[in-house]
Amino acid sequence: MVATSQVTHEINQVLRELVAARDDARVRAHLLGVEARERLSDLELEIENFERKLAARGDWIAEHVIATARGLTHAIGDLIASKPEQEPARVRDVMSHELRTCFPSDSLNTAAQQMWEGDCGALPVVDHDGHALGMLTDRDICMAAYTRGLALGEIAVSSVMSAHVFSCRPSDSLRSLMSAMSGHQVRRVPVVDEADKVIGIVSLADIARLAQAPTVLSHEARIWVPGMLAGISAKPASQQPS
Repeated sequence: MVATSQVTHEINQVLRELVAARDDARVRAHLLGVEARERLSDLELEIENFERKLAARGDWIAEHVIATARGLTHAIGDLIASKPEQEPARVRDVMSHELRTCFPSDSLNTAAQQMWEGDCGALPVVDHDGHALGMLTDRDICMAAYTRGLALGEIAVSSVMSAHVFSCRPSDSLRSLMSAMSGHQVRRVPVVDEADKVIGIVSLADIARLAQAPTVLSHEARIWVPGMLAGISAKPASQQPS
């Protein structure tokens, strides 16, 4: 009971801090540049979305609530602080260009070999023009091997892959990518160009490495990684205890 009371107190505290930061930012909005005001407007929308989720899901895990509220508070504080405006980090700043892919007609044995040689845990599944058709993870391969009772060489990638693929572009902001990864609960996202051809990939590990790097681009990653991790790891609402 004490632990529950402490968590409730912490949640109430971070929510009060978020409201105070938002109100302060609204008062100072006229002092901000055009780009900063646009980013503040985006943060206001994120706060509204956060409040709707909080109102709709009483079982939302406490770690996610606290981490998200703190992230929003820090973002607003940084925005109104007296310092030169800094270009937000983009997907291109963190994406990996060393990409391995597979085709739907490949066997899982071929895909597993690609993962082994590329030291990666997931492959975008593409057509012969390089357009993304799905994603295949090492877990998909393991589950297929366990449930189907067939050799990996006898199972096609198309029968195992996830056909719903979420992608991003190099110019997308890192913040929007992290928010989407949390919302979709995915750890790896293919990066596509203007022709929707896969040109790279961003993983949770890539973002974590950026967060630890001593560069000006690492600031946003450090702020938002805790909330992103909590969102990715949260159980779907359908699996929450009633």
